[in-house]
Amino acid sequence: MLDVETANSDCGSICQIGIVCVSGDVVVEEHVTLVDPACAFSHWNIRVHGIRPEDVAGAPSFAALHADLCERLTGRLVVQQGGFDKTAMERACAACALPALDAIWINNVSVARRAWPGLPGYGLAKMAARFGLTFRHHDALEDARVTQAIFARAVAETGILPHEWPERLAPAPRRKRASATAAQ
Repeated sequence: MLDVETANSDCGSICQIGIVCVSGDVVVEEHVTLVDPACAFSHWNIRVHGIRPEDVAGAPSFAALHADLCERLTGRLVVQQGGFDKTAMERACAACALPALDAIWINNVSVARRAWPGLPGYGLAKMAARFGLTFRHHDALEDARVTQAIFARAVAETGILPHEWPERLAPAPRRKRASATAAQ
């Protein structure tokens, strides 16, 4: 599970990364780090997550963390709540002229829609409230923990194993329509 927080409206301006590593159904490692995005922070983003420029002073840059992120995530299922985190990681990699992370990304919102169709919302806060999970929203590690809990519940309730979700979520192949001349 992975979650990021950003310094401003540029989703590549990552200032915090939270990762929860799972083996089977057991959390085996949690990792959180502040990141110096080397850019301005917006007041709105600070209000959302509480991370200020002085908090990231001396923190590693995204480029400095890239090798560690590749080691942790390459070839692994990476569950994110929505599509923002994957996009943020791709943009941060591109901004540093680094290769994108070679992970198998799963959108937990899509998982939740399959597991519990018809809910009034699938955002992290709504899903956490639905399942009685308390957390400090917009802290990358806390958000990653809740994402993991929701994903684990979806796996348990649907019987669909974690490694089966990417195929289940892949768009169905489009069938070619018979051309008008073939029908004549």
